[in-house]
Amino acid sequence: MSTNTEARISLLERDVADLRTWSLEQSKVSVAILAALGDLQKGQEELRKGQEELRAEVGGLREGQEALRKDQEGLRTEVGGLREELHAEVRALRKDLYTEARSLRGEIGVVRSEIGGLRNEVGGVKEEIKEIRGDLGAVKRSAGNLELSMKRVEGDVAEVKAGHIELRNLVAGMVR
Repeated sequence: MSTNTEARISLLERDVADLRTWSLEQSKVSVAILAALGDLQKGQEELRKGQEELRAEVGGLREGQEALRKDQEGLRTEVGGLREELHAEVRALRKDLYTEARSLRGEIGVVRSEIGGLRNEVGGVKEEIKEIRGDLGAVKRSAGNLELSMKRVEGDVAEVKAGHIELRNLVAGMVR
């Protein structure tokens, strides 16, 4: 065999060895790719399960949201009704207050009139008190004058008694 052929065979043998090495590496890569694909499929299945759970959860949230909307509408309706009741009650209270205020104003007018009448009466009473004070002063003066007169009368009575006693004594002296 010639060197050329031997070199070719040797080159072919190296190429075959390289191809076997490459084939083994490709087999390992294929195994790794298949393992990665298996992992990807598992991950994809987990993602699908997660998506299904999320869809179910989103569905539950939507139902909850719808229930909240219904509750919110119910509350709005109830609040509207309560507002109307409150407004009606406030209007009734205002009406009652205005009526009561008018009534009180009328009563205040009557009380003011009565106060005016009482002031006039008090003024009359004051005048009567002044007159009574004047009369009382006159009565006091009269009482003072009467006391003086009584003292004079007592003095006169004492003089009359003394005169009477003297007269009796004179008459008794004449009779004896």
